[in-house]
Amino acid sequence: MKRTIHILSGTALLLLNSCKDVVEINMSDEDVNLYAVEAKITTRDNPFVYVYKTQVVSSGENYKGIRGAAITISDDSTPQKTIQLVENPETPGLYNPDENTVYKGETGKIYTITISTNGTVLTATDSLTKTETIDSIQIRPSLREEYRALGVFIYGKEPAGLGNYYKWDVYSNRKLINAGSGALAILNDKLINGNYIGGYEIYTDAYRQDKRKIHLGDSVQIKQTSISKFAYNYYYQIQIQKSNNEMYSVPPANIKSNFTASDGSTVVGLFTAHDVSSSNTVIIDEHIESQLKN
Repeated sequence: MKRTIHILSGTALLLLNSCKDVVEINMSDEDVNLYAVEAKITTRDNPFVYVYKTQVVSSGENYKGIRGAAITISDDSTPQKTIQLVENPETPGLYNPDENTVYKGETGKIYTITISTNGTVLTATDSLTKTETIDSIQIRPSLREEYRALGVFIYGKEPAGLGNYYKWDVYSNRKLINAGSGALAILNDKLINGNYIGGYEIYTDAYRQDKRKIHLGDSVQIKQTSISKFAYNYYYQIQIQKSNNEMYSVPPANIKSNFTASDGSTVVGLFTAHDVSSSNTVIIDEHIESQLKN
């Protein structure tokens, strides 16, 4: 028997920004109560880790954050730079550095996370590659919605040499608005290698007023982040899962995590390392709004 389980991809973002980032994955009954982890380190902010257990949505219970885990993050320097995270007393399962500690990612490093909980050790690694600086963003009516909705367009350099992977986070009034699986903005450089990105649309807003996330007077900014090839493939599979209800779509399958468990059990979730480049901020004024078609 198959049941749909909601896996929170970007759960800590959900907790910190009140944004839903829900991925629906078909899993068998025996896959309930798995360890699940969402963890991130960037060049801009201290790392966060959220550890919880999966469950069937129909249970009606909240996701159970795991208390009392021992969590470290280390790089591949010699000697290693290591940090021990502490649990947030108000949010079970959420772990951050001590409030007096700063531990940001560095480009060119490989990071390893180790989580010890209930006699099981979970580990994952990810590489932190450099991302290019964003030249600018523009917000204008989107051709995708026949100019009835606003699109967010990015401009910037794409360096020569294959193997660059990007993820864009879109913020309106400093709130993440493209966290859901249907709004993920990712790209590899196979088709744009070494070329200037001149107006690539990374986000299209809804045209219905009651569905819009960008409104007159709002401030909009994006963060361009580097992601590893593994992370790109992970997010790409999320997009494939999202399309599984469409005709001729691929069969549903669990998305492979970069976490492994010492007891051989399956772990879901992802550990990512990002370099971050922030764009200019655009205020939605009357001129931008007036270009939309009714």
